[in-house]
Amino acid sequence: MNKFKLMLLCLFIANSVQAKEDKEAYQDCIFQYVTGTEEPSVSIMLTNACEKLYMDNFMLEEKDANYNQCLLDNLQNSKNKIASLKVKQACDQRYRSFFN
Repeated sequence: MNKFKLMLLCLFIANSVQAKEDKEAYQDCIFQYVTGTEEPSVSIMLTNACEKLYMDNFMLEEKDANYNQCLLDNLQNSKNKIASLKVKQACDQRYRSFFN
């Protein structure tokens, strides 16, 4: 009987912790941040950040959400691949470092 209750509890939790896809917010993110980007690698990073925030956000931790938002906020006008990688590194150090 206890196994049955445990299975029901796990099933309930699994159903309630689903990704919250927001296709409209994802599209708005693409329109706002990716449109007009000249560097292909930056376009990919921005698209991935939008996808992580609005489509593939299953169990997205706050530090990862902040990291992706940092990329969106700081890479939008980047036209240089090296500078873009520096910005990506700074966002990574700020939001994903073990020392934070």
